[in-house]
Amino acid sequence: MNTRKMLLSCFLCSLICLPLLPGEAPRQDLDSLMETVTSKISGNRARDYTMRLWQHDKWNTLPAWKRTAREAQAIMRERGFDEAEIVETPADGKTQYGTWTNPVGWDVRQATLEITEPAGLPDEYRLLCNYLDNPTSLNMFSSPTPPGGVETELVLVDHPDPAALERASARGKIILTSSDPGSLKRYLHRYGIPGVLSDTIEGNNRDLINANNWNNTWSDVPGGWLMNASDSKDTFSFSVSQKKGNYLRNLIRQGKTVKVRAVIDSRFYTDDTLPYVTGRVRGSGSEGEEVLIVGHMYEWGANDNCTGASAILDAVGTLQELVSSGALPRPRRSIRVWLGFELYGSMAFTMHNLERLRTRTVASVCCDSPAADYDLSTTAFTIGMNFNACPSFTDAVWPEVAGRYYSRYSPHKPWMTRPFMSGLDNFFGEPSIGVPLNSVTMNNGGHLHHNSTDTIDKVDPRTLHDLSTLNAVYLYYMANAGHEDVPFLAGLAFTRAANVIADKKRGFSARLGAARDGSEIGKILAEGTRAIAYYTGLEQKMLSSIQRIVGADKRPETRTLLARYIDDVGEFGKRVSLQFQDEAGSTAKSKSIEIVRYAPPDDAWSKEAALIVPRRTKVGTLTLDGIPVEEWKEVRSAPSWWEADHWAATSYFWCDGTRNLKEIRELVELEAGVPIQDFDLIAYYRFLEKFKMVEFVSGK
Repeated sequence: MNTRKMLLSCFLCSLICLPLLPGEAPRQDLDSLMETVTSKISGNRARDYTMRLWQHDKWNTLPAWKRTAREAQAIMRERGFDEAEIVETPADGKTQYGTWTNPVGWDVRQATLEITEPAGLPDEYRLLCNYLDNPTSLNMFSSPTPPGGVETELVLVDHPDPAALERASARGKIILTSSDPGSLKRYLHRYGIPGVLSDTIEGNNRDLINANNWNNTWSDVPGGWLMNASDSKDTFSFSVSQKKGNYLRNLIRQGKTVKVRAVIDSRFYTDDTLPYVTGRVRGSGSEGEEVLIVGHMYEWGANDNCTGASAILDAVGTLQELVSSGALPRPRRSIRVWLGFELYGSMAFTMHNLERLRTRTVASVCCDSPAADYDLSTTAFTIGMNFNACPSFTDAVWPEVAGRYYSRYSPHKPWMTRPFMSGLDNFFGEPSIGVPLNSVTMNNGGHLHHNSTDTIDKVDPRTLHDLSTLNAVYLYYMANAGHEDVPFLAGLAFTRAANVIADKKRGFSARLGAARDGSEIGKILAEGTRAIAYYTGLEQKMLSSIQRIVGADKRPETRTLLARYIDDVGEFGKRVSLQFQDEAGSTAKSKSIEIVRYAPPDDAWSKEAALIVPRRTKVGTLTLDGIPVEEWKEVRSAPSWWEADHWAATSYFWCDGTRNLKEIRELVELEAGVPIQDFDLIAYYRFLEKFKMVEFVSGK
């Protein structure tokens, strides 16, 4: 019996995690590649890069971001990148890439907030905020005040909503709140409130009593982010620690009048540009293929995400030096770097290079990572998988790279995988672009995220060394992988496929044990059988995606080789499904109940949904910028962020003009593992069709 058949048989008997296929090694041995790379990567050098970027980024203004871009370009040139280019995009508040609207320009010289009444307070509380001492104390895109500032009363509104703001009689006053100020902005102008003072802290972290949040959202759109031309520009927001916030609350609750003076020297402008930086290490192939790694800059934090950008720069810079010195052969494909503003900049890059991404980019990585204390058990390398609309063998490659690295160099350190979740520059896998995409992060640093503690002293060079090495090994392997690597990759992919299918079966098996009657068993049996069949097909597509790394002349041979693995995955799925059906029968017998066959509802909604076939018209996720909020249907916040049960976002990626809404509903439910509730896809897509976010192939 051959290796693949033996492995299949092993799975069918035990349904446990598979070992690697023996006797199939990658053409470019990963262990020797790691040894070559890790000795040349420098965590201290990457930390120096972090400081070089953070010295500009921490100021959170357009002029500072432009300095950051020049610094990143300078590092690329120092490391000998074959290409290092700054690309300017309009900072006019109007230009859109996909549906993401570039921000207006914003700059600030100084901003302070101080208590003027009552007198005699300790300096710690009297001077609440000083931008030059603490840039996180001023909300990005806060409006300027008159030269002498605004002096007014502070009003406590801890749980603000429109009704609470109206009751507070806060016109002309500044409100003190523990809520996210960005969610309040669109109400401030309506009630004549010039500003907000917030002591919110992400995650309600009571350990950070002296820290304050960094608030970077100031949009009139629910779920919006950066300020564009249509946003009101007459309000501001400051951020203080919970310690200071509680002190102010106590004063107000004691019946004392608290007055503050806000002075902000800021400006808005629309005649400048927002840059991103792209660099390249040239490949040897004539096809112009590339592997892409992206990371954002332009945020307050040293960890988020100057460390991610710096790890990229050191990883790719080290590869360039190894190639130039002859220590590594020049890879077949180029390795391209993108750095810029999160999502706004990566969407601009995407629209500028859409054809190259669709046809010549074989894989991508998003490195959005804190690189905090190496010794903490929570500092764990985490790999985000592709979502179901873009299954890829890269989900098998990254765990192999991480597993080999940590078993050899840091066996005490944890690492893990997680399902796809957006909110990063990790949308390249969506089908209108189609680049396999994995995100990587060091996981730790949640306590630093978007608050004043995320400073350069929290960056650990040892963590940066791991992150840089892992990125470098993966990028080089993928840039050089070819037909010779197909057997090795097929083995990895088959291992993953069998694990995924078996894991789906386990989940439904657990539900069987809790079933109360024959109808419930019948429903679980139908859903489990469908899910096993679906994920079997999905993993077969994942295996087939290996063809992406071979040239046209080798595709027929590759398809023949992969067909055997794909057939075995199909056979494995069938056997697992039969096992599950036997379990359902045994469960029913043990409970002396009869299984009731489940039939999915064929109601009026399903019949209507089956007639509507939408085709998306926009690349990337949807912000709904420019669509009046009062016209929105089924969403209360812009569907910019993808999670498996965020129905507005997940369903959009399946709209290719061939699937109807009934089919799309089934697909998103299979990925989420739960049914859609309190969300009407028909109403939502009729809304999107009205505003030309989709077109209906049929079903008007």
